[in-house]
Amino acid sequence: MENLNSLSPIQNKRMTCYGGVAAAAALPSPPPTTLTTLPSSPCNTFVREVGSGGAEDPNTVVKQSVDGFKWRLLVSYDGTRYKGWQFQQTPPTIQCILEKALTQATKLERKDLHLVGASRTDGGVHAWGQVAHFITPFNYDSLDSIHAALNGLLPPDIRVREISAAVPEFHARFSAKGKIYHYKIYNDAIMDPFQRLYAYHVTHKLNAAVMREAANHFIGTHDFSAFVNSSRNDGMPNPVKTIFRFDIVNMVIKSHNNLAPKDGLLSLICPFHCH
Repeated sequence: MENLNSLSPIQNKRMTCYGGVAAAAALPSPPPTTLTTLPSSPCNTFVREVGSGGAEDPNTVVKQSVDGFKWRLLVSYDGTRYKGWQFQQTPPTIQCILEKALTQATKLERKDLHLVGASRTDGGVHAWGQVAHFITPFNYDSLDSIHAALNGLLPPDIRVREISAAVPEFHARFSAKGKIYHYKIYNDAIMDPFQRLYAYHVTHKLNAAVMREAANHFIGTHDFSAFVNSSRNDGMPNPVKTIFRFDIVNMVIKSHNNLAPKDGLLSLICPFHCH
């Protein structure tokens, strides 16, 4: 999923759903050199969601002003053993593990960090670079030390790819302007064990041409009210989204014994605008 926003730094987020196993990724724009040299900005007017269950609790929304400095993270992880991103009382989740590392590195309590991720994700989500942000009451002259400390504290299946200063208006979730979803299907009689965590297995032969024709019906602006959890009040009331591309791509997998490549993987790519 690729998110675009008009704030600085610009958030780009890509989420790839591999047949029930999703992977989120985020790439920086402008280039990393620009992001890492941005001055830190006091977040005196920062407003966020606070709930009893975590940084973005789905049940309650409380406006809260926060004084401090805002920092943007680009996080990569293999979500096989995690219950998604969102903080839960019964871990492990990505947010739980990341907050634990942040509390150790910053010496702050998790409630003071106000860690927010760009998206909630289901169990088994794999991220190439999910965007998040957190707050500290103090500034960092250099981010190299905390960047190294976080990756030293995190397990090997979670890594902070980038950390940079963010302007006060930046919000990892609400600054997103668009997303790209990738779904991968392994289409063969026998599942490749090296693909089992990252692709959905379909044994019967799929017709990519027919799938492309069907995908065209999704392109355009649609009301997704049927997919909305009406019990939630999360500040995103508009169910109307625009899907501007839906690609069905045949991918060639190189065999692990370096013999003939195998044409057995379909990638379904679906970008859409959030607003």
